[in-house]
Amino acid sequence: MRSTPWLIADFVIVFVAIALLIVRARLNPALALVLGTIALGAMTGVSLDDITAGLNEGFGGLMAEVGLLISLGVIMGFLMSSYGAVQRIVEGILKIFGRRGSPYAFGLALSSVTPAIYFDVLLVVVAPIARRVAARSGRPVASLAGPVALGLAAGNALVVPGAAMLAYLGAMSLSSSDILIQGFAVAVPAAAITTFLYLLVIERLRFWDPARDEDEAALAVDPAEAGAQDDRDARMPGMLTALAPVATVLLLILVGILAPKAGIEVSVLDFLGSPVIALLAGVLVALGIVVTRQGLAGQEQVVDRALATAGPILVVTAVAGSLGVIITETGMQGVLKNLFEANETLPLLLVWSVAAVLRMAIGGQTVSGLTAIGIIAPLVGDLGLSPVLVVLAAGAGGCFGGQFSDNAFWMLRSLFGLSTRGTLKTYTLAQSMLSVVTLVIVLVADVFV
Repeated sequence: MRSTPWLIADFVIVFVAIALLIVRARLNPALALVLGTIALGAMTGVSLDDITAGLNEGFGGLMAEVGLLISLGVIMGFLMSSYGAVQRIVEGILKIFGRRGSPYAFGLALSSVTPAIYFDVLLVVVAPIARRVAARSGRPVASLAGPVALGLAAGNALVVPGAAMLAYLGAMSLSSSDILIQGFAVAVPAAAITTFLYLLVIERLRFWDPARDEDEAALAVDPAEAGAQDDRDARMPGMLTALAPVATVLLLILVGILAPKAGIEVSVLDFLGSPVIALLAGVLVALGIVVTRQGLAGQEQVVDRALATAGPILVVTAVAGSLGVIITETGMQGVLKNLFEANETLPLLLVWSVAAVLRMAIGGQTVSGLTAIGIIAPLVGDLGLSPVLVVLAAGAGGCFGGQFSDNAFWMLRSLFGLSTRGTLKTYTLAQSMLSVVTLVIVLVADVFV
């Protein structure tokens, strides 16, 4: 085994190289992670046979944990989006909060009600609604764009069944029931507090300059799409229909959690409450709704698009699992254990920091959080850490500093009609503030866990 300074240097070199391959060489993240995993193993003295075995073991092991969950979550999200569920949910919550509270409506709804829907799909669906609300309420477009960005990040990385959260759970060998309530308990207040602080900066401190931060030429508007909006609004489902798939998933998982606590030991309830079956039930509910509204051909097209989107997510997630196995083989956990023994708070800060640095470098929430978890996962038991707080710290770090290397950065710029400067003030600033606020909540929770 290499000495501690050389081992740390190897890690730094490899992670910087991975970031450069993705950002500068524009190499696909999956390929960059595979190359980085092999390089890390070779540089730290892992045998070639063990590197090969680790690649296969990590890839297959993580897919066995979360592959079906992620696939079903993406399918359900696409189906819900196709029949107008997101529009109805957002419009319904706006009626509760009113125009003045509209930023909170978006931030809270996206962080808690719609996490099953794939990030990019949800952004495309919600952005036009948020723009219309901003225009009607007379607020700067940034007042809605920021909460949309932070709500999407929280829903993806902090709660079940967000795609990034499902991947984190697989890497930590946790089930959805282990973090369902805790995730919402952290994400909802974090989204609310961050929205308040963000509006304070944008509106009260007048950080927003429409002349420089908005760019109508960048606005992605399809005239035919815009003309069909009123038609779509008239055909939107009722609120119960819109919420039915998500409500089905959460209800079944909650039954699976609460039944044993109430002394009810029924195998059927355990079966229905398992995350895979609960998500499958949600998919079937959404599928039934789409078939009744769009026919069999319509649902087939939606599911095909969902599976095409799920493929890249699955590959990147699985390769990050391979990296985690090789990290274990390097002996890095021993180094970190000695480093953290004197301070019980430092490991959570490290998880957050690693995820945050990688998010700034490569743009991907899921990969950033998974890499941080891969470093700390072997030490959780020895250090007496809460696995749930480790996952939430990684999720928080993965929200920090999304910028030019993140494709959603450019999507939000176009969908809201912002300049690059304006996108940094919305997408990057709002998600970074959410990351810090969530970290503080996690560290406070750590004191009482």
